[in-house]
Amino acid sequence: MADVLLIKKKKFTIESVLAEHPDHTTYACIYSGVRYMVRVFREGYEEMLADYKILKHAGINMAVMDYHDDENKIVAFDYFPEPDVLEVLAKGDLPEIYFETLFSLYRFARFSKLALDWEPQNFMLRGSQMFYLPIKVKKLDETNGLEKGGLANWFRGKELLRILKKKGYDVSNYVPLEDAHVNKNMTLMTVKYW
Repeated sequence: MADVLLIKKKKFTIESVLAEHPDHTTYACIYSGVRYMVRVFREGYEEMLADYKILKHAGINMAVMDYHDDENKIVAFDYFPEPDVLEVLAKGDLPEIYFETLFSLYRFARFSKLALDWEPQNFMLRGSQMFYLPIKVKKLDETNGLEKGGLANWFRGKELLRILKKKGYDVSNYVPLEDAHVNKNMTLMTVKYW
């Protein structure tokens, strides 16, 4: 691993690797005393730029793109120190503000006919607003809206247990809610915030 990433002659010092994906690696970096989330793309850079513009135009809260280098396919985004929703769920139920802000974000996505990746690790509550962490978007259809595309994963049921295991969380004390209880919670939140 290189100690420094260059973005248009600016030296970003690598602190740690945040995530490894088939198409990119994400690092925590420091430049000029400020921490950034830097993604180095192996593929999909142009698609990410196009999706970023679509999400920005739709009013979806996400990390701001501060610097980018088209030649080397590197982008520096604002760094968010807050835990993602999955980290919060691993410790217990979500406070209601998470659902209120999620449905607020969903209104923007639905109005723009966009489907996000609704799994909890892709979102983060910052202050009083929900932020979408990936820069990936699809066209909204009847199968990928929030209600069918992953709202069940935001409650401590079997679906969340599967995600926590996959992501390597300790689930030894996890007791999943019954499906009927998860469905009831989903319905209540949908009625309350939709």
